[in-house]
Amino acid sequence: MKIVNFKPGKKVTVFFVFFACTFFILGLWQIERGQAKSKIIAQFNSNLKEDASYISDTSIKWDRVLVDGEWDGAEQILIDNVINSGIAGYKVLTPLKIKSSDRYILVDRGWIAQKEFRNDLPNIDIENITASVKGILEDPELGFVLSDELVTDTWPKVSQTKNVTVLLKEYDQKFLPFVLVADPTLRNSLEYVRITPSTMMPIKHYGYSAQWFTMWLAICLMYLWIGFKKNEE
Repeated sequence: MKIVNFKPGKKVTVFFVFFACTFFILGLWQIERGQAKSKIIAQFNSNLKEDASYISDTSIKWDRVLVDGEWDGAEQILIDNVINSGIAGYKVLTPLKIKSSDRYILVDRGWIAQKEFRNDLPNIDIENITASVKGILEDPELGFVLSDELVTDTWPKVSQTKNVTVLLKEYDQKFLPFVLVADPTLRNSLEYVRITPSTMMPIKHYGYSAQWFTMWLAICLMYLWIGFKKNEE
């Protein structure tokens, strides 16, 4: 009876161990990301059903809150490159001075279409009147940007990002570190665009995980095939 020994060789083994571990770890990482996104989405959907409570120092991202204050229409920001129903436009962020406070919060009043020429900005004027705003607190990530010049110089300013850290550098006033996405029932709201708590859904992460584990399985089979094949030769 012929005994078949497994001898893949030292170099092949080192190659296999490195890539097999890498593929397996990446597969587990994508599963963890998918589970984390599922929790975020579940929390977000749960918050949407809750009644709004007055904003406070303990308020966190995705909380439904209520803010009383006064609009400051002189220093608004338009978030560029926001596509709605296939049409290019802007999200409009307007400062709201919080009642009985020296602090402000940026309010996302909704979406407005871009005009024919990009240097011709849409009319986003708003009276500096008192308002009661309900909505969801958002803390947008910086995302992928192509330039260091993210915000234009003159008001209303146009920004390439909705990231709060970037936007608040344009103001001298004290702001809360969130964007308040106003409910569509707001009197001064523009076209409402539904919030998505994540740009990538859990199912996509699980799909990537399956791809990494498939590659891990393929390299394991290849390693076995090379080890036995070399012995035959």
